Amino acid sequence: MASRVEGAIALVDAGQPPGLALDLSGGDGQAGAMLIRRGWRVIATELRPSAAGWVAADLRNYVPFRDSAFDLVVMLEVIEHLENIPHAMREVARVLKPKASAIITTPNRLNASSRVHYLFSGFYKGRRAPLPYRFGVNDGRNWNVMGLNDLDWIAHSSGLHLEAIGRGRRKLRSVLYASVLWLPVKVFSYLLYGRGSRDPAQRVINRALYGHMTSPSVLMDENLLMRFRKIGE
Repeated sequence: MASRVEGAIALVDAGQPPGLALDLSGGDGQAGAMLIRRGWRVIATELRPSAAGWVAADLRNYVPFRDSAFDLVVMLEVIEHLENIPHAMREVARVLKPKASAIITTPNRLNASSRVHYLFSGFYKGRRAPLPYRFGVNDGRNWNVMGLNDLDWIAHSSGLHLEAIGRGRRKLRSVLYASVLWLPVKVFSYLLYGRGSRDPAQRVINRALYGHMTSPSVLMDENLLMRFRKIGE
């Protein structure tokens, strides 16, 4: 857990001066503590906060902060629990200042091990087995695990640009599978994303997405560590 949080915080732009950060569903507070040590002022939230100074925020609804209030938003291992990911992304974009950044992490369903597991079982990273049917979509299970391609599309429509992917923890089996699958994935992805598009803007997006989707981090890491930049003036 600590290494995953460290990898996420390492994605914070080193050239960005510390300002006001929002840690959404901050859990045990590790991310906030790391940011504070870097000089950031941090507001942390939870659905039912138990720590002094934390703010109650239900990510299924509107978070209780004004527009363009934060220089940084951190949301680690949260979105896969939410029923409405597009709404959460729009809220992240809403409270960010123009050109400010968000660090978002989630289980990486597209790593090589997860792809092989899905081939034989129908389940992927974050959902390796059937969900317990005694739970529903609002009970905090990892039920809404999305791949990088879908998250990038949702973020783009919310006004967020995928700027960088961090280095996460890797298991040996994913490294071994990736060494076998890398070339076929690279070739197939090139054919998929490299096909001509009449829209010049889409061609630019396709090239960037191709680079991300065939990167070592996507093919081997256990979790996606992503930095988004709010599109703005």
